[in-house]
Amino acid sequence: MSVHLKPKNGKEITLDDLRELVEKSKNLAGKNPVLVKVNNRSTKISDLEIDIAE
Repeated sequence: MSVHLKPKNGKEITLDDLRELVEKSKNLAGKNPVLVKVNNRSTKISDLEIDIAE
């Protein structure tokens, strides 16, 4: 299953966008690896650090 995450407003992904991603993926198995596409290449996420701008 693919879940697409794009910002609703503007060009930045917000916490609300991340919350929507969690809602969309609630019924998926928790141990499935997450793949991301960057510059048209897919890769698994091994580490994710999120800084929240205030």
